[in-house]
Amino acid sequence: MTDPTPSSSASPPLTAIVVVRNDAATLPTAIDSLLTQSYGGDLHIVIAVSPSTDGTGDLAAALAAEHPRISVLEFASSSLVVGVNEAIAAARTSLVIRVDPRAALPEGFATEAVAAMARTDAVALVARITPVGTTSFERAVSLATLSSVGLARDPLTPYGEVSAAAAGPERQAQSAFAHVIRRRTFIEIGLYNEEIRHGQGWELNERLREAGHTVWFEPALHLDYRPPSRVVDVTRSLFAEGLWRGEFARAFPEEKVLRFFLPSLVVIVTILAFILGAVGFFGLVAGALGVAAVVSVILFALLVVPVVYLVGVVVLAISAMVRTEPRTGLWFALVLPLVHFSWGFGFIAGFVNLEGAADTVIVDFD
Repeated sequence: MTDPTPSSSASPPLTAIVVVRNDAATLPTAIDSLLTQSYGGDLHIVIAVSPSTDGTGDLAAALAAEHPRISVLEFASSSLVVGVNEAIAAARTSLVIRVDPRAALPEGFATEAVAAMARTDAVALVARITPVGTTSFERAVSLATLSSVGLARDPLTPYGEVSAAAAGPERQAQSAFAHVIRRRTFIEIGLYNEEIRHGQGWELNERLREAGHTVWFEPALHLDYRPPSRVVDVTRSLFAEGLWRGEFARAFPEEKVLRFFLPSLVVIVTILAFILGAVGFFGLVAGALGVAAVVSVILFALLVVPVVYLVGVVVLAISAMVRTEPRTGLWFALVLPLVHFSWGFGFIAGFVNLEGAADTVIVDFD
């Protein structure tokens, strides 16, 4: 049964949950965007804090002391999905807004979310996400994310639609995200699976769809997201994203929406062409004769593939310089290959179940 949106008020009470770990740098912006909502009803904020080393816990406590609408929930696990489940369980409202600590919501987000929930009868809403960087590196990550040769064509990620019109009509969604949820339905379905290391959002949304519920993409519902600020964080998050997609693509081959092969193809084609081209080069240097010489020439010619890739990256980086500023363009020349190879290697590792990489427990929906 769908948990109904309370009809006694156009602005029913809401709970916003923010699950954090080492997010002291971005948490104030996320909380400020919640405190300044132009919502007509009560909006309570729960900050679920995982053990952190950057003062996130102290910051959350200070915010709660300053604002009566904020409460802090501490949990011992380093797995954020545990905090999400505990925060949902602790909420006392029918509708819950899940806010990433790196996100910023426009002031009308809560109002639009309640209206969309009432109109669609969905159990979860997926909002339109726009990556917005504040540094040259973050802006380069945003450009790579929004690029058609980056992650914009990923069918599970609502990136790349910078306007509601460009995003197309509202529709049912197969997404790994859920930004507004009906609390009772999520509890009845079993909440997020804490045994899964990656892809918990897609797995839960799949369970909801299997039970006959609707997960709805609402293009008018929009939020900004600040990308990771360091190379190591981008690499880690993209590899993890590719990893779970590879694992689930292997486990559920009938789910075409899980397939996003662009980064993996870049990895396989460029590396294979480089290796074979190097073999051909050494064959020519060694003085191969006859058929061996012909084969060496053909293999050597494959070096054009990684060269074309590098030239393409440089051209796109120059274009980024022209559209933004020189530092962003220079970072883009690093970030785009980072996106391709981190996500691509993760997908390959998950898909072929490399030892020590793809150890996620895969749930059987049958």
